[in-house]
Amino acid sequence: MWNLWQSSFVRSLILDSALFPAAVTMLMVVAAYYKTCKYPGWRSTFWAAAILAGFLVGYALTYRDFSFPPRTVLSWLPWLALVGGTVAAIADHRRHQWWRYGARGLIAGAAAFILLWPVLRQETVLAAFVAWLTVAVLWSVLWFALTPDHRDQKPAGITLLVGAVGLALVAPLLGSILLAQFGAALAVVLAVALVFSLLVYGSRWDSPSADVGILILGALMVDLRFYAGASMVVMVWLLVSLAAGAGVARILQHRGHSGRWTVLAPGLVGFPPMAVAGWMALQTYMASGGGY
Repeated sequence: MWNLWQSSFVRSLILDSALFPAAVTMLMVVAAYYKTCKYPGWRSTFWAAAILAGFLVGYALTYRDFSFPPRTVLSWLPWLALVGGTVAAIADHRRHQWWRYGARGLIAGAAAFILLWPVLRQETVLAAFVAWLTVAVLWSVLWFALTPDHRDQKPAGITLLVGAVGLALVAPLLGSILLAQFGAALAVVLAVALVFSLLVYGSRWDSPSADVGILILGALMVDLRFYAGASMVVMVWLLVSLAAGAGVARILQHRGHSGRWTVLAPGLVGFPPMAVAGWMALQTYMASGGGY
């Protein structure tokens, strides 16, 4: 273990993708918890900001590109998360439910178009439209399924955590260390926020936090499929993992199960499909000669 830590590459991976993002998220989550004791309604907004800040620290240390206008597809990632998360948070506080659904659909559609534009402009109009519509609809449906109402969204957080871990495992097998680092950073910050919310009695993990997680994970999955060359089979299993977690979360909420540790069930159900996606990616890696 000490020999691994002596490697500058491994040390950089651990510090940039795990320890620094975790530290920033923990500091902001704890500060938000105590600073909003008198105003608990603001806690969800600050927790979402903590998740976003922790991920952006990992992004900055790994990719170091906050150019505007963005120069690459990955350069769009922080701006999409920041702007999309802000719009979703504003819509979440509206009285009518259709504001939330409309905002999420528009954000998913706009984000899909921006991320896919380098691919879409090389296709025919019909093929480009079908590709964009498929990604936008899948993104929107998963978003609606994961956060169906204003209840505590810990089950959605657990599901997203499993999805981020799956992406972090699959991406390096498909040749993208960069996406693996982003996935690891997202998984770490989600885990920190979720563990804190589970340990502190009465803490909620509301929609803004889930919105930020869905935005970032969705963008990474688009990059994984269209720019890292992930096979359709691998992507389907990752989507099945998210769908399975969302389905179990809906069942638990419908039956009124809201125990502190009951929320782990969506993650346990979503883990096997995620493991299958990793296995499929490993087979692809081995078939290609292990990357050499």
